[in-house]
Amino acid sequence: MNERLNWMLPSFEIVRIGSLRIRMDFSFFLIGAFFLFRLGWMLGAAFLGILMVSVLLHELGHVCLARMTGGSATEIRLTPIGGLATVQPGRGTWASIVTTAGGPFVNLVVCLVILWILPSDAYRSALIPFTFPLTKLDLEQLPRDLGIIAFVVNWMLFIINMLPMLPLDGAQIVRSVLASQKHPELVNRSAVQFSMVVAGLLSIAGLAFDIAPLVFLSAVVFIVNLVEFYENERIDGDEDSFLGYDFSDGYTSLDRPVAAGGGTQPSEAQPGLVEQWRERRRQQQEQAIRRQQEQAEQQLDELLAKVHAHGMNSLTSREQQTLKQVSDLLRDRSKRTE
Repeated sequence: MNERLNWMLPSFEIVRIGSLRIRMDFSFFLIGAFFLFRLGWMLGAAFLGILMVSVLLHELGHVCLARMTGGSATEIRLTPIGGLATVQPGRGTWASIVTTAGGPFVNLVVCLVILWILPSDAYRSALIPFTFPLTKLDLEQLPRDLGIIAFVVNWMLFIINMLPMLPLDGAQIVRSVLASQKHPELVNRSAVQFSMVVAGLLSIAGLAFDIAPLVFLSAVVFIVNLVEFYENERIDGDEDSFLGYDFSDGYTSLDRPVAAGGGTQPSEAQPGLVEQWRERRRQQQEQAIRRQQEQAEQQLDELLAKVHAHGMNSLTSREQQTLKQVSDLLRDRSKRTE
């Protein structure tokens, strides 16, 4: 998972390893009380401990792969519904894919190691999503039972993160692949809308088959993507040119501060959590827009130079598709501003 949920999940720092901060979400205590009530003291405590360690391993997989590909990582946030790693992969599509796949890969490796060290027939029933094969801990078979819990937790983390819904890892991988072939903004828009549809369908399935965890997960994913969708719509409403900037006076417009509402600035007030999150999202959007604009400029300059030197027929089908995608994006933005 990524940092879209940060504003909804307040947390506290538990340890710092070099430049990497590890934080825990306060909702862990609320969810912990629920599992202790449902599973009993011993089984619930074992489940929560293994869940926290497994989520940490998952996020460390993202961190390690990000740094191995030349990127960086600054924070890991542990939540009951997954981790939130603040990472920046290295350059290129492959680095982004490897970094994203690092988390689920760690969970899959843990499952395979458990199967090899502690073989048990109980793992067969654990392969069914959202099932828990234990009702209590058997102290005489404690290693076996802890292995079953660890297998269930890591298997579920692997399955959930491979679902095709943002911000889960499976959808992130697909988006990275598609963004290397099509315009990243068009891919992101489609991915958000597709994730909302999948989340809605999974919610219906969870209600139909009485799978409460699936309903909860789908609801959270749907809300995250709904916020992202309306945030994109709001930003589009404030934009009146290519990639959100007015280039009528040259590229110096990139350095102009954007005044909210265009009027006099209101008196400063202490921003709340939502306002802080919206400001971070605005800054992230501006940075992404700058990168996309630079990439689009470079692509268009290369294509126009090729057309000027060799004619339109010299463009490959993929290059012609790139020109069409940029034209479609410009046309779409033009309609939104009318």
